[in-house]
Amino acid sequence: MSERRRLQPEIRRQQILDAAIHLFYQVGFEAASLRDLASRVGINKATIYHYFESKEEILSHIIGEVGQQLLEGVVDAARGPGDPVQVLEAMVRFQIGYLEAHLEGIKVLVEEKKSLRADLRARVRSEETEIFRRYKDVLVRCQEAGTVRRSHLATSAFAILGQINWLYQWYKPDGTLSTGELADEIVAILFRGLLVSDPTSGEGAGR
Repeated sequence: MSERRRLQPEIRRQQILDAAIHLFYQVGFEAASLRDLASRVGINKATIYHYFESKEEILSHIIGEVGQQLLEGVVDAARGPGDPVQVLEAMVRFQIGYLEAHLEGIKVLVEEKKSLRADLRARVRSEETEIFRRYKDVLVRCQEAGTVRRSHLATSAFAILGQINWLYQWYKPDGTLSTGELADEIVAILFRGLLVSDPTSGEGAGR
């Protein structure tokens, strides 16, 4: 049977999307070609058009799925049990944990959303704004509970998200830190800072 084997349409479609994530991650959206993508999947270029109208549609599906999963996960964590600080920690840990299995997708979302047409970029911005709002809301609750110092809430929310969203640039899943250990480090820095309260205690000394 040609093209390795005839697969169920939904399976072939997912194969194309998975290969596209890896290709866009490696070479960028603009440099990637449908010919390269087809070669990676083991099909001919024409077959791709049975599933997607264009390379842009493939990118839209990838970014849409990653963005929606991030938003849903943050919303679920924000609605979870515990006091406001525990909720904030759960939100941070979800996003860092998501990185483990979706590092390539996150990079594509962050770096290639500029290639989407205007209405699709607006949808991505809407999801990002909602995630920001969820963080800002829980920070308000933390301040009201007296567990977080008074600060400019937008700056605090952007600082948290900036630290999380930049992780894909340097974090290596096969490196010295697991995602759980990475989350512990990030939570400690975000919640307690880098300076020790008593320098003579050795608390927070490097490993």
